Amino acid sequence: MKKYILIIAVLFAFVSCEEETIVYDSENGQTLANFSVSSILVPTPTEGASTTVDVFVSTKTDSERTISVEVDPSSTATADQYTLSGLTIPAGAFGATLTISSNFDALPEEGRANLVLNLVDVSGSNDLVIKDSPLNLEFYRECPITAGDWVINMTDSYGDGWQTDSATGGSGLTITLGDGTVFEVGLCSPYGSAAGTFLGDGECTPNNGSEGTATITIPEGTESAEWFFPGDQYGEIGFEIISPNGNVAGGYESADAGALTIDYCK
Repeated sequence: MKKYILIIAVLFAFVSCEEETIVYDSENGQTLANFSVSSILVPTPTEGASTTVDVFVSTKTDSERTISVEVDPSSTATADQYTLSGLTIPAGAFGATLTISSNFDALPEEGRANLVLNLVDVSGSNDLVIKDSPLNLEFYRECPITAGDWVINMTDSYGDGWQTDSATGGSGLTITLGDGTVFEVGLCSPYGSAAGTFLGDGECTPNNGSEGTATITIPEGTESAEWFFPGDQYGEIGFEIISPNGNVAGGYESADAGALTIDYCK
């Protein structure tokens, strides 16, 4: 009989432990706070741009709370290049949406301005714990595509034309417009066939194996253009891209293959 009593006692203790639950107090408990994302790119057209990021907190109160942020010393963005708003958590809410706006005129003509924000405080919150994850924003100018003739000046330091994604020639630099039009240009190679509209009409001469110029025409109303370079087998290839305004808008020399960033502001 004692053995049965012992088994029942153990089972009762086990069931009691199983039913024990912990209830988090969302009003008086510890407050955790963090940004919803860690990094954002902000392309900025002439009229300016805005982006949003949520700030989450794990508790709520019956009154408004203020979110405090500080600019990290590693930031390169200046105060005239951006504005912040939305730093108030409404009563009864578990967070707020922070809005960051960028100013085209104040941004650098080339490169990017970097803004790093640290979450510092949430007023009226109990035992606040902030997740150590700053918000990193990169602002840069975004201009509409300039219609007209784009010139690509191409070189090969060895003088035997381009070998891109193949040791015997390969694909060329491709420009794909939003309407599906594709241009492909490059220096001819004497070692094999090369795709696209290459200089030399399939025959290489001493001159067009070392350097050459191609021109493509981007029509009015083009909303997008993707520039892609397939690669450089031997580290010999170079080119510069000249906009219809006569400015160097992009280029490449012995770098990794991939999408090219074109500065349409030029």
